[in-house]
Amino acid sequence: MSKMSQTEVTRSNLMEAFWELYKEKPLAKMTVREITDRAGYNRGTFYAYFADVYEIQKVFKKSLIPEKDMIIGHLRHLDKDDAGVFESFDKTNAYIRANWEKIAVMIGPEGDPSFVYEFRSEIRKIIMGYVEEIGIREPEKFEYIIEYQISAHISVFQLWIERCGEPDEKKLAAMMEEVSNKGAKTLMAAMLNDRT
Repeated sequence: MSKMSQTEVTRSNLMEAFWELYKEKPLAKMTVREITDRAGYNRGTFYAYFADVYEIQKVFKKSLIPEKDMIIGHLRHLDKDDAGVFESFDKTNAYIRANWEKIAVMIGPEGDPSFVYEFRSEIRKIIMGYVEEIGIREPEKFEYIIEYQISAHISVFQLWIERCGEPDEKKLAAMMEEVSNKGAKTLMAAMLNDRT
């Protein structure tokens, strides 16, 4: 593993200070001075990296978008009959473990309303780029299906955060895969007819 340059260390420290403040207060109430005081730098150092608090937030949000391989990895296995939607879930789990607190704040009640839109949009753009690359026949229809799936996953993740991470991520993944494979209507009908 290569050592970070001083520039990378400074930028990372500013980002970490921003994150620590962002957990405490909304962006509109945050100042550059608070970020630099927390990071141990002067304001001039901040401005060498970012124009203002909105730019650092933009960079922060961009850092939360999953890697292309993690997103596309699931799709590459879907053409196999026995492949699950979450075959490469280990990468997804690692991503969730590494970023869940940040994403929870961003999509939570005090978070950034535009984050969910930007998150969905970036993931959709990555997926549609892959779809264009492989040349499927109905890309417009596929885009709506993808939007449905992305929105459902984000909403499930929001509920999971509200429920403090219950059930555990493996049970949640299995539940989401079951819904994806069997369909919500089929599962809900079966559950509504399974009474005590």
